Amino acid sequence: MIKIALYGNFEELECWKECFRLKEYVRKDILIQLPEIERFELYSQLLRAARSTTANIAEGWGRHHRKDSIRFMIIARGSVAEVLDHTIETRHCNYISS
Repeated sequence: MIKIALYGNFEELECWKECFRLKEYVRKDILIQLPEIERFELYSQLLRAARSTTANIAEGWGRHHRKDSIRFMIIARGSVAEVLDHTIETRHCNYISS
C-alpha cells in the first residue's frame, strides 16, 4: 500500500486550503446575493458543489491506494469546474457582478 499523502493531515494540502477558501467565498459573497427564487435550485447546487471540493480532497487523502487518491482529486477538480459553471450562471443572470 502506497500512501499518496506526504502530509500529516489533509488540511495541510495546498489544494484543500484553496478549495476551502473557494467554499468560504461562495458561502459569504455569492450565496447571499441570490434572490429568493433561486434558494432551492442554484443556491443548493452551488453550495453542494463548493462543499464537494474539500470533501473529495479529504476523502482522497484518506484512501490507502494511490489510484483511489488520484480519482478523488479528479472528482474534486470536477467540483471546482461545477462551481465555476454555477458562478458563470449567477453572473449571466445578473445576481452577482464580475
